[in-house]
Amino acid sequence: MSLRHILRRRVRGTPLGNTLPDDREVEPKKSGGKSIFIGALLVLLVPYIGSSLAATITISGRSGGGAVEFAQGSQVTVVCDTEIITSLDEEWYDAGVIFRVSKIRITGILNTAALTATSNNGGCGDKTLTVKIFASGSQQVIGTGGSSENFVSFTVPKTGTSSGSVSLTNATGMTGASTVSGSNTDIVLTLSSSINIDANGINRIAVETS
Repeated sequence: MSLRHILRRRVRGTPLGNTLPDDREVEPKKSGGKSIFIGALLVLLVPYIGSSLAATITISGRSGGGAVEFAQGSQVTVVCDTEIITSLDEEWYDAGVIFRVSKIRITGILNTAALTATSNNGGCGDKTLTVKIFASGSQQVIGTGGSSENFVSFTVPKTGTSSGSVSLTNATGMTGASTVSGSNTDIVLTLSSSINIDANGINRIAVETS
């Protein structure tokens, strides 16, 4: 091939400004397929994400109280009695040189029965109350059956029930008694003499309903 022929050889430009001889071709990159696949995957995921946020979780309630629902709407939280008084009786414990907790009192319980109440103060009659006491943030053992007996549960005697002993759950050695007067019930829980909790350290009494 002569030098003159080489100089006159035609060249063409590429989109990036480079030059290539006429007899060469650039193979196009195959990237469109992957982009389409990713786009389709995102479209498929969006409906599932949306449906999971709108899901409703239902948890079965205890003691015949129905179910508690968590959803995107609002659920009213109610209490059977907005004013329940708790107090402690103390007695001297010579061996420990402390005033020990001898009794837990829960008084002024509204005892009307309203298991399906939708507003406050529907009444705690026939509901289960659970009582716990705390010292320095730690839940105290109140039964003689071991470390798991750190609470006591009982059913509130409703209106018309006779005063008397109350059956207790999860507190071996503890006894319970009720005084029922009209729509009011008072409960006294007496701890075993072998349970010696320093009354001076008690900073909270918790009462829960179920």
